[in-house]
Amino acid sequence: MKLQNFTIDNQLISISGIEELLNLGLLPEWKSKVLLFILDWVNDDDFILQKTSGSTGEPKEIQLKKSAMIASAQKTIDFFQLKPNDTAWLCLPIEYIAGKMMVVRAIVGKLNLLISEPSGTPEIPDRPIDFTAMVPLQIQKLIDSKADFTRLRKLIIGGAAINFKLNQLLQTISPEVFATYGMTETCSHIALQRINGEKPDLLFNLLPGISISKNDKGCLLIDAPELTDFPIQTTDLVEIISPTEFRWLGRADNVINTGGIKVSPEVLEKQISQIIGSDCLIIPQQDERLGQKLVLVLEKSSNRTSEVISQLKKVLEKHLCPKSVCFIDSFPRKDSMKIDRSLVITYLRKINE
Repeated sequence: MKLQNFTIDNQLISISGIEELLNLGLLPEWKSKVLLFILDWVNDDDFILQKTSGSTGEPKEIQLKKSAMIASAQKTIDFFQLKPNDTAWLCLPIEYIAGKMMVVRAIVGKLNLLISEPSGTPEIPDRPIDFTAMVPLQIQKLIDSKADFTRLRKLIIGGAAINFKLNQLLQTISPEVFATYGMTETCSHIALQRINGEKPDLLFNLLPGISISKNDKGCLLIDAPELTDFPIQTTDLVEIISPTEFRWLGRADNVINTGGIKVSPEVLEKQISQIIGSDCLIIPQQDERLGQKLVLVLEKSSNRTSEVISQLKKVLEKHLCPKSVCFIDSFPRKDSMKIDRSLVITYLRKINE
């Protein structure tokens, strides 16, 4: 793949220049990894090797076609109307597909790529930035640190669902913020949802050239001929609203069967968070009568009491109302800021034994 020059941190650099910088051995490891990926990108292979996140099964190493990554990058460039010499900011690890795709978008769109050391609280560069991507943990920490977002124009957030608290905070910052839906196998996102501004989207909107359907279990099937050689079957429960719009409901393997009724905890958690004004978790607990009963888990810092059940009974259908409330000091979270559901279930199971 031919690439004569590339703009990094406002400087035009050639492939030979990249090789010289790497040979000096003076760069920090995180920066060297970005440059090494660029060299991999321009080699004669028509694919890259990438580890999956496990969205469609056990994590594994797969081959991603460079042509598919280019097609994905072009879809994003077109959607956000990015132009040559616009500035893109990479603050994600290059090891993951999200980091690699920021570089590919910069190459395909002839963008100026600013690169920063990946961290939980990346330092926003002191210049206008047209486009960047973060995980929820990063944007949460930046908001908590009262970072200046006025230099950012468009921001996509992926890696985990955006929780209630963060969604509220995102309404207060200036960039256009979009949630993403996608996975490694589809070369990053295949759908976007504007989540702030005067008219936020209620649904995910598919990028052009992608179609979706559901299997008999209600799980999303993605058909993206430009991105994958075959349709991708996910374990994500969705509601398809139109040929280009869908609502994400949760993971099929998280569904709770209570009294013969199947409940998606992610959907119920969203409802309850809007009612009580704080993040929560719904987990199953064995019950002789129901098989599994719904248990609401809250952080102690939320200052909620068992009276919350009475509040929920006034709003929720009977079968959706949790039977009990548990409190933990704080939710364990993954690097993406997503609550680690399995750890909470294991912890509560142990203390109840």
